[in-house]
Amino acid sequence: MDDITLSREMSAVEKDVTAILEANVETGFHLNTAKCEITMEDFSEIGSSSVFANFVRVEKSETTLLGAPVIKCRAQDRAITDKTE
Repeated sequence: MDDITLSREMSAVEKDVTAILEANVETGFHLNTAKCEITMEDFSEIGSSSVFANFVRVEKSETTLLGAPVIKCRAQDRAITDKTE
């Protein structure tokens, strides 16, 4: 497994990430939190969550999934520009 995407309420995603981290010994799956991204409109909602402390924060308008823009925004404009150049 190389890529995973989780999307739900923040508390649910936090529980899912915690479960993945805690299952490391049994699964052999290592989550590199320094390469993980979190996308939100308001990053203040994260508060003091230690789970997301090392995640890369990505503005909603810059969000891509496996290189493809997720919503019509700056990421989409940049993707089109990159392709046409």
